[in-house]
Amino acid sequence: MYYSVIEMGANMNLQLMRLRKEAGYKSRRLVADALGISERKYKSWETEEVRLTLDDACDIADLLHCTLDELAGRDFQPAAYSDPRQQALNHSYSLLDEKSKGDLAGIASTFTADPSRLASKSGQGSEDVVGEAIA
Repeated sequence: MYYSVIEMGANMNLQLMRLRKEAGYKSRRLVADALGISERKYKSWETEEVRLTLDDACDIADLLHCTLDELAGRDFQPAAYSDPRQQALNHSYSLLDEKSKGDLAGIASTFTADPSRLASKSGQGSEDVVGEAIA
């Protein structure tokens, strides 16, 4: 079935022009050509005369290397982890440079290689869990 974004009830603050420019497309014509559509059709989206379909929004997001949330102007924040230690680990990881991230992953793999450190899964032996953690 064909639904437009407006029919799905989404509230948008479309960021098409800003994202187009950030991606290096200086004109609407260049984006329209890259998408294989008319410049008029693209302009109607950028000026919000016509609402994007989800398929068109996906094509544009792929072209502009952005998420659908960014395109729609949504400030989406994923749910926080229920375990504050996981949240702290993720925050610390996000602050690291690439080498340090690799080092940390190596340290974590030594922990998961030790069956006595693993949380047990119902119906699985620790050998199975270790194999999953390393794979």
